[in-house]
Amino acid sequence: MEMQILVRNMRLSGHSEDYIQKKMARLERHLRERADARLELSRTSARSETDRFVAQMTINASGTTLRGQENGLTLFAAVDAVADVMDKQIRRYKGRAYRTSQARRSARSQAIREDVGALMEEIAADDEAQNEPLEELGKVVRVKRFPMKPMVIEDAIMEMELLDHDFFLFQNAETERHSVVYRRADGDYGIIEPDVA
Repeated sequence: MEMQILVRNMRLSGHSEDYIQKKMARLERHLRERADARLELSRTSARSETDRFVAQMTINASGTTLRGQENGLTLFAAVDAVADVMDKQIRRYKGRAYRTSQARRSARSQAIREDVGALMEEIAADDEAQNEPLEELGKVVRVKRFPMKPMVIEDAIMEMELLDHDFFLFQNAETERHSVVYRRADGDYGIIEPDVA
C-alpha cells in the first residue's frame, strides 16, 4: 500500500512518522491488491481539551474508496482510532466482495430497475410538497472530486454503505449515465437517473 501523509497546523517528528507507518502496516495485510492511501493529520485550534487532533484516511483499493475520520486528544490517539475504523471498513469491504455473486447482482438490478419509475414519482411528489421558500441558504464549504468508473447498482450500494453515506453518485454500467443511489427512510434503496428526452 502506497501511503501519502499530509500534515496541517503541526509538524510531524520522526518518531511520530515511524509510529504511523507501523500502525498503517497492519491495514496492508488485509489488502492483497494494490491500494493507495492518503492520511491527513491536523491539529485543531479549539479551546476545549478534547479532540485536538484529527486523522482522516482515504484508501482507494481497486476503484473502491474507503474513508474514515477520527479525533483524539493526542496525535497517537487519533491515529489509533482512524486505524481501527479503517481496519473494520477493509474487513467489511472484503467480506461483502466475497459474498457478492453475479446471480444476486442480476436479481437485485432487475428489482431496482422496476421500482425506479415509482421512486421518481415519489421524489417528485415530495419536492412539490416541500415547495416552501428557503429563509437562509448555507454556502459551499467543500468540493469533492473522485475518479468515477462504471459500476452496477449493487456495487454502488456497497460503496455507499462502505463510506457510510446516505447517497452515492456513480456511472451506471448498464445505462452509461450518471446516477445517484440513496438510502430511503424505510431501509430500502432508491435510484435517481437523468430523464433524457
